This record gives sequence, C-alpha cells and structure tokens, in this order.
Amino acid sequence: MRSRSELPMLASYRFCFTLLLVSCLLGASNLLAEDVKMREEAIRLLERANQVSLPGIGPNYEQAVTFRVYSPDGTSKEGTYTKISGGAAGYREERTFGDYHDVIVRLNDRSSGTATWNAPPELRELRDQLPVHLGRFDHEDVIRSIDDTNIDGVPAKCIRFDTQFGDKLQQNQICVDVARGPVLHWQVGDEIIENSGYFKVGSLWEPAHITRNLHGILRMQIEQKITVIDGAIDASMFTPPSGHWDKMIQCQPYRRPIVISAPQPAPGNARTETVDVIVAGFVMPTGKTYMLQVQSSPRPDLNDEALSTVAKWTFQPMMCNDQPSTQYADFVVHFQGR
Repeated sequence: MRSRSELPMLASYRFCFTLLLVSCLLGASNLLAEDVKMREEAIRLLERANQVSLPGIGPNYEQAVTFRVYSPDGTSKEGTYTKISGGAAGYREERTFGDYHDVIVRLNDRSSGTATWNAPPELRELRDQLPVHLGRFDHEDVIRSIDDTNIDGVPAKCIRFDTQFGDKLQQNQICVDVARGPVLHWQVGDEIIENSGYFKVGSLWEPAHITRNLHGILRMQIEQKITVIDGAIDASMFTPPSGHWDKMIQCQPYRRPIVISAPQPAPGNARTETVDVIVAGFVMPTGKTYMLQVQSSPRPDLNDEALSTVAKWTFQPMMCNDQPSTQYADFVVHFQGR
C-alpha cells in the first residue's frame, strides 16, 4: 500500500531498507490466491476515492484547519494551519503549533518563508492528513474481500487486504462511501484514520472531521474547512514573509540520493515484532546525513539509538543539474526483536 505522500508524482523521500527478495517471493505466492476480478474492483474503488478527493488545479480557495496532537505521556497540544491558494500561480501557508509559528509563500518560480529546519514534526504529520489521506494498491497488497457495510449511516464498501513487508504480514482495511466515493475508514498497519462530515469544494469531496489513531492510541484530531474564493486574491497575501524572494531551482536532470552504507541496529531477542522509527533530516552534498530529528516513533526509548544509527549512514548525494546537492529525506530504522 502506497499512501498519497508516497506516490511517485508527489516525490516521496522515504528510504526503507528491507529484504526485497524475501518480500517479492512471499508476495508472489500470495498473489496466486487472489481473485483477479476482486482486485480489479478494489483498484477501481480506491482510484475513484482519489478522483473525488485528490486536489489538483482548481478554483482559488482558503483552507482553515485546527488540530490537536496527543502525546504518549498523556499531554496534548493545539495548532492551526491556514492556506490561501491561487491555483497554479502560488499559495500562502501559515502554521502554528504551541510556541512555533511560520509563514511560507510561493509565487510562480519564487518562494519565501520563515520556516526553520527543526519545525515540529507534528506539522509534517498533519500535512500527510490534509485535505484527506489517500493511497493506492501495489504489488505487495493482496485483496481478500470487498464487503458491503454501513459507517455512521453511510452505505460503504470495505476492502480487506494483506500487505507483506519482509517477515511482516499486515491485515488492513479501507472503506469508501458507495455513493460519493471518498475514504471513510483507513486501517493500514498500526494506523487508523476516520473521516466524516464530508463537504463539497468544487467537484471534490473533503472531510470536515479527521481522527487519527496510532498503535491503538488517539494521536490527532483535525477540524477542516475549505472555502472557494470568488474573484481575485488580495495581492498582499503574497508579500514575502522573510523580506526577500528565493528563486526555486528546477533540477534537470535529477537523481535522488543512493545508499552506500546504511547498517541497521543489531537485532535482539526480547520481542518478536520489528519496531520502525522514522528519522527526518538531510543528505548533504558530501553524502553524510545532517540535522537529524525523530519524525515518528512508537518507542521513545529507541530514539537516541535511531538518531546515532542514521548519523553513520552514507549516500551518493542527490544530483541536481549535474551537481551534488542537499536533499531532505526520511530514514527508516528497523529495530528487530528489541
């Protein structure tokens, strides 16, 4: 299963190092038991969900979001996110979370912003949910059934499927609105997302309420409103927040960073499952990692080891216009038996 943020056209930067040969062999054996027509229908349903909710070039709009993030220690923190979109011309974003605040503006081939490299990872986590979390099936997903059901009074179809990652087998489920098409329920791995209160924006359906649970615990609650802007957008909205413009560089040709050495932590025998900690940071022109911070972790006690592990990884750097360049990326650290 590929989430929307991992679709090729949206430039995923996650590097996940797994035993690909084992995964492919297990996936191939599972596919033999899959009904071809059922898979065809599952793909159609999920592609329709993308069609009716995935934003593209459309009318100018304003998006207003409030959200609350719940931490494992029982504390919570609120934030806001607003976006004014001028279509292909550009947009203005403003984000707050606790004491953090930034503004980001893009206008044609220029950008300006006050965001810092160590912005709270919760803001990026929020971005993955807006305006709705979407995805598509890939070769690792085996469709098991498509069942008719009802979710909060809405007729729905639920796609049950397995996903094989090396020695992991996930049992997943995605439910879509039969009449309108959008995703109502998303259960993939340890993540469960519930979408409700759908409203129409142009030709698209987007949820007013989003609830995200992670590892069986409430992680995030989101309230969202999107309003179409009639007429022209106030030009003052696109004033550069940093006081100057930076020209955006288009890489032609482009090559992502390539792994040279990325050893994983030594396995243990305390548990049977594998724990994944996601570290975010930069791959520098030297090929070394830099400015690392934990993006997502079910085990805070493993965070320091995850950071020290990624700090030792090396890459052939990103190539942009035939020059070594800096690339922001996610790095997945696997703790087996820990």
